[in-house]
Amino acid sequence: MNSLTKFLSHSTFTLVGLGIATVPAHALTVNTTDEANALVNQIVGSGITFSNATYTGAPAASGIFTNGLSSGIGIGNGIILTSGDANLAVGPNNAGSAGESNGLPGDADLDSLIPGNTLDASVLEFDFVSDSGNLFFNYVFASEEYPAFVNSPFNDVFAFFLNGQNLALIPGTTTPVSINTVNGGNPIGTDATNPQFFIDNSTGAFNIEYDGFTTIFTAQATGLVPGSTNTIKLAIADTSDTALDSAVFFEGGTFAAEPTPTPVLSPVASVPEPTTILGLLAFGAFGAATGLKRKQQYKTIAPV
Repeated sequence: MNSLTKFLSHSTFTLVGLGIATVPAHALTVNTTDEANALVNQIVGSGITFSNATYTGAPAASGIFTNGLSSGIGIGNGIILTSGDANLAVGPNNAGSAGESNGLPGDADLDSLIPGNTLDASVLEFDFVSDSGNLFFNYVFASEEYPAFVNSPFNDVFAFFLNGQNLALIPGTTTPVSINTVNGGNPIGTDATNPQFFIDNSTGAFNIEYDGFTTIFTAQATGLVPGSTNTIKLAIADTSDTALDSAVFFEGGTFAAEPTPTPVLSPVASVPEPTTILGLLAFGAFGAATGLKRKQQYKTIAPV
């Protein structure tokens, strides 16, 4: 390995004018599992004990992920719940409309949040006790429906029902996090809603398949009775059809009785490990072509 290659492989930097940043090339990994206790064990942290864990959904729709930081989502490891196939989360973003139909029903609680019906629900539910009477956990929402279906009725839905109340809310509000409430607009830069919480990946700048994702949110609840048993239901599903996948990434060890600090990181675009500057330029051209192809595909299917 020559000195230039070694520098590119082990450094983080930006090519001024191209907007390309690199990180060590460790791709997001996902190991699918529908074993409920294994999933919950990945996210439970200090001050929490759990019991009666169940998972409902396709075996491939949920899993355990690692190397999330290098993909750009801001959290390193944890679990993923999707409305299709968790394996599709792995980058690069080289598919115009990634999605998997599992032929499964939706979820009645999620149905109550939308004016339609849901399909292909993935639901992780369990009881827990909080030593402090508080609950916090960190998560990122991602979707292939960004940005083409922003401000449309074709939005996948997710929620975190704590004793029946949804905790997946925009900070400081009672507004649920969704594609229509957190986005960069459609097209990007037009009629955006809460764009400070949104990261665009429609050109494949980040090493993840989804076309967009949120910054890190912290779901929280206070005032629970210490030592009492509570029920949490983490659920996501497709809406109207099963064409495109959405996902929620839950940060490992943060489902806890006290908040778990997460470093505030600027989004860093992750590209395959380069060997020359020419390789980086070629990747930039590939990303632009992929974005154009995606826009052409969406133009034929987006509602008018």
